[in-house]
This record gives sequence, structure tokens and C-alpha cells, in this order.
Amino acid sequence: MKRSKRLQVVLDLAERKRKQADQWLSQAQGKVQQGEGTLAQLQGYYTDYANNFYQVGASGISPGQIHTHQAFMQKLRVAVEQQENALRIDREQLERVTAHWQSAYQHFKSVEMLVDKLKGQESKEADRQLQKELDERSQLIRPPLI
Repeated sequence: MKRSKRLQVVLDLAERKRKQADQWLSQAQGKVQQGEGTLAQLQGYYTDYANNFYQVGASGISPGQIHTHQAFMQKLRVAVEQQENALRIDREQLERVTAHWQSAYQHFKSVEMLVDKLKGQESKEADRQLQKELDERSQLIRPPLI
């Protein structure tokens, strides 16, 4: 069996690992994008609620409303902090997945180049063998005597 055919199994495995890494990378990127969107929404909601409350508060509000507002704003701040932490973790995970993807892609390309090189060598060897056989046959054929 030719070396290139034997290495084809390794290439197929490397390609499967690369495709798996592609999927993980895509999922990690999607998770970061989703987290960024959620954070932006929370921050926007926090800003809008605070501005709205201050506008309404200018006309006078009760101490109970102030307490309720402060409690809600605190919950929003906690939610923003939690989302920022989750986003930081997701970004770190994305960095690790990106490094894994680069490694898998590099390995796949290396094996692919090796298989291509071996196929080229095997093709040249087959051409040389064919030429050798043709040369040997041409020497065996005797020209007719005139």
C-alpha cells in the first residue's frame, strides 16, 4: 500500500478534528457576541431607567419610591456586573478555543502538504517505472531486416 494512502487516514482524522474545532470556534464566537449584546441591553436599560427616574423625580417623589428605585438600580448593577464577569469568562474561553483551532488547522495543513508531497513523489516514481518498462520493451523489439 502506498504511503500516501496510509497517510490519508491521518489526514481524514486531522480534517475531522479541524471541523470540530471550527464548530467550537463558531459557538464560542456566538456566545461572546450574545454576551456583548446582553450586556449592552442591560447597560442601556440601566441608563434609561436612571434617566427616566431622575426626570420623574424632579417633580417630587416619595421616600418609598426612592427606596424602591435604589433597590431596583442595585439589582440592575448586580446584573450588569454578573454579565461583565460572564462575558470576561466567555472571551477567555474564546481565546483558548481560537488557540486550539489554530493548532488543529495547522496540523491539518501539515498533514495535507505531506500527503500531497508523497502523491507527487509516487507519481514521479510511477512515471519513471513506466518509462523504464517502455525503454526495456523498445529494446526487445527487433527491427525487421531489409
